Amino acid sequence: MKKTIGIIAFILLVIILAFNVGCVMGGTNINLEGLTLGTVTMDGKPVTGLPSQKINLLLEVSAREVTVKYDADGTTLILGSSGATLEINSSGILINGIKPEQIKVEWAK
Repeated sequence: MKKTIGIIAFILLVIILAFNVGCVMGGTNINLEGLTLGTVTMDGKPVTGLPSQKINLLLEVSAREVTVKYDADGTTLILGSSGATLEINSSGILINGIKPEQIKVEWAK
């Protein structure tokens, strides 16, 4: 009887821990709105072939922490432990380390 209660308690503990880890590992959505195609590049290559000049980007990333660095050249966002970066400066926005399936494009209204 005590062994059965111990096993049930252990199973409940594992379920609770798994649930808590799942809640902590959530993602972050970063919205970049009103961009023009001339200002967006991915991994050093310009994004082309879209039917509109104005777009909104939604970046769905797994980052519990976003570090923002600002200097005279612009602003850099570093996304958690993955090291993915968004560099925003006068020449545009550079996206590095984010997989294409994590990027959603909407046409700006």
